Amino acid sequence: MWTILKLIEWTAGYFAKYGVPNPRLDAELLLSHTLNKKRIALYLSFEQPVAKEDLAIFKGYVQRRAKREPLQYIIGSQDFCGVTMQVTPAVLIPRPETELLVEETLSLVARRSSLGKRATNHESRVTILDLCTGSGCIIAALANKLPDAHFTGVDISETALEIARQNTEKWKDRVELLHGNLFEALSPPPIPPRRWNPFHLRGGMGGGAFDVIISNPPYVAESDWPTLQPEIRDHEPKEALIAGEDGLAIIKDIINNAHKFLKPGGQLIIEVGDGQADVVRQLVVNAGHYGKPELVKDYGGVERIIWTSLSSTAGAN
Repeated sequence: MWTILKLIEWTAGYFAKYGVPNPRLDAELLLSHTLNKKRIALYLSFEQPVAKEDLAIFKGYVQRRAKREPLQYIIGSQDFCGVTMQVTPAVLIPRPETELLVEETLSLVARRSSLGKRATNHESRVTILDLCTGSGCIIAALANKLPDAHFTGVDISETALEIARQNTEKWKDRVELLHGNLFEALSPPPIPPRRWNPFHLRGGMGGGAFDVIISNPPYVAESDWPTLQPEIRDHEPKEALIAGEDGLAIIKDIINNAHKFLKPGGQLIIEVGDGQADVVRQLVVNAGHYGKPELVKDYGGVERIIWTSLSSTAGAN
């Protein structure tokens, strides 16, 4: 008879033999998903027998995880900034590092909104562009915290956008998702319009439309692909990870064009790879459109986030 405790212990040992990271934790999470119980509830039911039907389902999950399929794809979801996100192999699994990107964006928006209220004496709607939106996790997390903000998400993958639509359904009246390669999906006119209605996002954007442009772009170098963990290399979408020989191709494109789409004083905020911060900071400086770039370290001490503001002297061309 398989009890919850026996099943967890056996599975943890099985995972360890196959090199699965955090074998005990993964065993518990898969079993809690199978039994539709919270993980803490397992600890209160260690001696409870597991039904044959549940054992069969759990066995399938264990076999998939032993082959290093990511836990999140097996379960079909991942918590991100307090929001449960649907994930499939069509999108990257949201990472803790990207939660820091959301936190920094919220801080920047709070400062910008505060300045806007003092200057105009009314509530100003914030407009945010998310490039390489993927699962839509960034938009969902921000929309959950910014009830007056409006969002545009762009991704080159149609299948990723389908997942993003599901994950942002709750805020669909404030979210526009566009298919295309970065700024090509927005088609700006050469001169920014005097007035722009944030409720009408579809059909092409004008330059200077956004308060914030945010991105967690692909930033892995092609040469690093073989060194990645099997969970990443064999299961996550390569096109959402690789960005040329040095991993900077998409970041360069964003930096060189974001100024055309930012409002005066608007912020650009990007997640970068380990060891890329100094190079990206210099790219921002060389672009000539922005103020001093600032770097933010993640919880592991890696310079992970870079942000800057549109210079007051920068034009839309």
